[in-house]
Amino acid sequence: MILPTHTSGDLTRDVIAIVGSLEFVCPAGMAIARNIIAEELTGRVPDLVVSTGSDGVDKLAIAVAGELGVPALEFTAHTQWDGPHGEKATNAKVAALCTRALRISCRRSRTQGSGWITDRTAINNRPVRRIVIGYDGTVQDSGWSTPTTVEAPPT
Repeated sequence: MILPTHTSGDLTRDVIAIVGSLEFVCPAGMAIARNIIAEELTGRVPDLVVSTGSDGVDKLAIAVAGELGVPALEFTAHTQWDGPHGEKATNAKVAALCTRALRISCRRSRTQGSGWITDRTAINNRPVRRIVIGYDGTVQDSGWSTPTTVEAPPT
């Protein structure tokens, strides 16, 4: 495991958070998610993949990164939402560290942890891509958003 040099999100590095649903209504949903993750990690190889320790897409992202030799960092949380080691604090770490976030979900829910992470990533003015896998295997893809402002590199 290679740890990042700056835990607040070093924008000179490509750190992708990959998060999403625990399960899919579509029987092929997890296989579709695996293919999307593999395409993302081979198309633009990030410096680091970050995710939570949640079952489903989050653990799948860490596994696929490992299979492809991409460094990954998995954050784990206790089962409660609040508290210093709760899901909210863990999700805040993932959102602060990433320079972009990919969410793969079964439905458009913004109240779940993965929605919270991608919303915070967008608030931090970093690109977000939201993918929804329908009950019949259809894929709705928002594509990568573009930050509204881009900071010029220091000269």
